[in-house]
Amino acid sequence: MKKNLIIFFIFYALIGRENPFEPVVNPKDSSENSIQDSKGYFEAFDFKLPTTARILKSVSVTYQNIDGSIDTKTFNIDKSIDWHYPLSLSQKNALVSEETNYYAIKPFEFFVKDNKLYIHSAENIQRSFVLPTPYRIIIDIDRKTQNINQSIDISKKYYSKISIGTHQNFYRIVITLDGQYRYKIDKEDEYYIISVK
Repeated sequence: MKKNLIIFFIFYALIGRENPFEPVVNPKDSSENSIQDSKGYFEAFDFKLPTTARILKSVSVTYQNIDGSIDTKTFNIDKSIDWHYPLSLSQKNALVSEETNYYAIKPFEFFVKDNKLYIHSAENIQRSFVLPTPYRIIIDIDRKTQNINQSIDISKKYYSKISIGTHQNFYRIVITLDGQYRYKIDKEDEYYIISVK
């Protein structure tokens, strides 16, 4: 009797599922955690705390990463507040918009806004200069270990193309312009900002 019960349970387990070798728990559909490109860009959010609030201890922000995973970061504040006035969360000096086009030649990222080209990099610029015909801004920047030899067409006003090549101890960024301009380079956070006029 015991032997018959064991055989019955084994038989039931094998025919009870279409594929007995498939895991019981199905993997999550990766699309559930994918970033929704249709979401608008965040600008600002104002909120008020209860009338009993006197000290803002911390602020926590929950965000979705590029791979779809969710993280929370907490910022310690520990400052007195006046509950009469709303608190505001905003993107200070936000440079992004739905019309902004981003470009990448790893490890560099670029975007163009008006007459400015933004280059995201923590590395130091060694030198910059201009070459004519076609008019190009040359920027030599400290090199990491990887080799780069790539170019991308931007075809924007002022900026036509970006190329990056590898030299012995620096990367050479070549920015091809659509005409002849004066230029300057500023640094803001981890962006180099090339302005032309």
